[in-house]
Amino acid sequence: MHGYAMATPNTTTAARYFEPCAATASMFLYAQGTSVVCCHYDTLAIERRFARHSEEVQLLAVDNHSDIGAGRLVVSYDAGQTAIVWDLLTGDEVARFASYENLTCAAWMRNGNVAFGEHKHAAVLLRLSAELTAGQVTHREM
Repeated sequence: MHGYAMATPNTTTAARYFEPCAATASMFLYAQGTSVVCCHYDTLAIERRFARHSEEVQLLAVDNHSDIGAGRLVVSYDAGQTAIVWDLLTGDEVARFASYENLTCAAWMRNGNVAFGEHKHAAVLLRLSAELTAGQVTHREM
């Protein structure tokens, strides 16, 4: 093929084509190992780094929709099945929860809750109150 060698796929590790990332109107966030890097949108200068995960960050989502978060709250989830909600403006950890199953996607809802999907066809709902306290509900598909 025109002198190009084809790379042999590594079958011992899972292929990962994209790193978790998210954005607000003023910040671009991306996962870098066990950290989440927060950059200013126009200069990409690093504003802060969230570094309280003990394992590689796999999911990242920003609340750009709710009255509670309004571009201020971020959720990250790591390979150790721990999700952390962060305050983007202060860098503080707002809430933390451990999942019993591997989560595969995360999205913020208009009411300020975080919906997670898991590999066993269940939805996990992380409810954040106006005081930013957390509760968890799991719905299994029958």
